[in-house]
Amino acid sequence: MIVLVLAGAVAAAISNLAAPTERKLAWVGAYPRALEVGPAGEAAVTPRAGAVPTAGAPSSAPTATVPGSPATSEAPAPLSPELAKSFPPHPDKPAIEISPADVELLYRGKVLFLDARRSSVYAEGHIAGSRSVPVWESDIDARVKAFYEEGLDQRAPIVAYCSGGNCEDSHMLAEKLYMVGFDNVLIYKDGFPDWQKRGLPVSRGTSP
Repeated sequence: MIVLVLAGAVAAAISNLAAPTERKLAWVGAYPRALEVGPAGEAAVTPRAGAVPTAGAPSSAPTATVPGSPATSEAPAPLSPELAKSFPPHPDKPAIEISPADVELLYRGKVLFLDARRSSVYAEGHIAGSRSVPVWESDIDARVKAFYEEGLDQRAPIVAYCSGGNCEDSHMLAEKLYMVGFDNVLIYKDGFPDWQKRGLPVSRGTSP
């Protein structure tokens, strides 16, 4: 009986190897699109191991969102070719730190800004147009999940900031975004205090 099973397995393997590429069966563990969503042939991002589960796939077209804008039915504004070229994705790491000059450039380019500080601190003053994503509050995973489900382009630049200095909140937020597939989070290391010193636009309250 065992001999017949082995003989059948060998015959099946030989038949599969000889089959045309489009008719071959994938071996166990060789299903690269198994976790993808969306129409066949369309690239879809799969959250990394340990990621927050999501219901939909992000847009495949490079886009940017006006800072602080909530999810709407309107399509995000296209990312300018200059910014896309100057700030390419970095899929090998959760985030990279950028200079204050680059931060201003990205702000003028209407790139999305995320404030990782507590919501109460955000209300006291934040970069105008930035969205509050407080990494230390209990609903952070739900916020990240909802953010992913907005369908934003995961390759477009996103600027995360906190209180500057030794503050690590923005890096922690970048890690969470990286886990669900965002490959282009940029850290404003000097954070909100530097923004204020430069006399750049500031808003108060709970809205962007």
